[in-house]
Amino acid sequence: MANHPELYDDEEERVKEIKADKKEKAQIMKENGYDPEDIKTDVWDKVDVQCQGTCQGWLTKEEEESGRDMCMSCDFKAMG
Repeated sequence: MANHPELYDDEEERVKEIKADKKEKAQIMKENGYDPEDIKTDVWDKVDVQCQGTCQGWLTKEEEESGRDMCMSCDFKAMG
């Protein structure tokens, strides 16, 4: 599910959903043998804004600050 702040009546509810999504992704990565450092980089070091592209991953701080609503990978896919 994409995180759209305007859809939440309660900011606390939004934060709980974000944490649950990140925990789920980290668990899946762990089960698939990803290195803990990769999990940290790919999940926990991301801002709490979800990519609106096909990956539904999390944006980096740089991507979010640039005003994009997609990660670089999805942005390139959309152009191609």
